[in-house]
Amino acid sequence: MGDIVHALPVVHDILAAHPGAAIDWLVEEAYADIVRAHPGVRRVIPLALRRWRRRFWTGAVRDEWRRWREQLRAERYDAVIDLQGLVKSGLIARLARGPVYGLSWRSAREPLAPLFYDRRMRAAFRRTEAAVPRYRALAGWALGYAPQGEPQYGLRLDAPRPGWIPGTAPYAVLLSATAKQRKLWDEARWVDLGRALAGDGQVCVFAWGNGAERERAERLAAQVSAPGVAVPVARVAPQAFAMAEWMRVLRAAQVVVGVDTGLLYLAAAVGTPAVAIYTGSSPHSVEFESAGPWRSLGDHGAPPAVEDVLAAVRAVQQEGTT
Repeated sequence: MGDIVHALPVVHDILAAHPGAAIDWLVEEAYADIVRAHPGVRRVIPLALRRWRRRFWTGAVRDEWRRWREQLRAERYDAVIDLQGLVKSGLIARLARGPVYGLSWRSAREPLAPLFYDRRMRAAFRRTEAAVPRYRALAGWALGYAPQGEPQYGLRLDAPRPGWIPGTAPYAVLLSATAKQRKLWDEARWVDLGRALAGDGQVCVFAWGNGAERERAERLAAQVSAPGVAVPVARVAPQAFAMAEWMRVLRAAQVVVGVDTGLLYLAAAVGTPAVAIYTGSSPHSVEFESAGPWRSLGDHGAPPAVEDVLAAVRAVQQEGTT
């Protein structure tokens, strides 16, 4: 998900340089709603690779693959750009009709990915280079323009307050979960932060995406709403929402606080004030430029203190109201 969010500014760049350009975006089906929220994308082509590879030997999946491939190859493109620089993305890009552009042998995230490119950008990017400027530079090189200005994510969506969050008090979304354990922030710190936000009059909404993450969210919410704390001050998302619903939940929030995970960058891309907590990764490898107020705290092996995160939350909220 993070790669998709980081690539969104490329659409604005292309249309600024080439008004009227037709942009199609091939994306894993689980994240297609993110791309659909950008009015500058002509056609979204969902790819079900994760689902197909589990049952590729079945006739139904093979038929679906053939139909998808025919749909992709029905169009002749002036340029097919592999932003990710992976062997998987290079292979898929090769299926489209048109010259394939990508990074050089030294710069692609996976060294063998350039095997599938017709044209390679000779750039001095490190493989750990921040994604947004790398993607913008690659697309600019492929289409003959130089990206200008700050990144524009371009997402457009209506975001009424979710009905499952009671009352009218503003709410903060807390993204405490991530697939990588090294990126987690200590649970006791989340509880302290949640209680402080509740003291500021905000409802804390804990997100989750699988069973283990839901258990964690319920555990944290229960502690934030401990005896002596006004109720309801903490809620757990009632289900693992699809991307379209998560975008609305994030957009309607007053602030989003999270560890280094895709939903955090999605929140920032839709313009919600956001605070990033880094513990097992570094903000210097991301260098994310948000569409709204943004703060990055901590670093690899140096998690931030609760009081610093709380101060950052209050600062971005203040910026969001001015």
